[in-house]
Amino acid sequence: MDKEDEARLTAVGYRYFEQLSPGADLQTVVLDDGAGVCVMHAIRGGGKIYVAPDESALFVASVMDFETGLAAFLAGTRTPPEKFVLPRR
Repeated sequence: MDKEDEARLTAVGYRYFEQLSPGADLQTVVLDDGAGVCVMHAIRGGGKIYVAPDESALFVASVMDFETGLAAFLAGTRTPPEKFVLPRR
């Protein structure tokens, strides 16, 4: 994956996190074999968003470790885009 694709996928993950946790301190990990990126909010309750090259994504809660989330992502599990919003109070 080139830097342009990495930046594009990272931006997708950041946009989703901005909807879930505005202003979150995020980190990005590039996944092996061009599988995409993982954007992480590395705090208790933060979670991870794995983003594929087609910009589909999987959110996993912080209780799920990186490898377990990655396995689900690589198996094709995705979070519908409409789920990346905070419930209205």
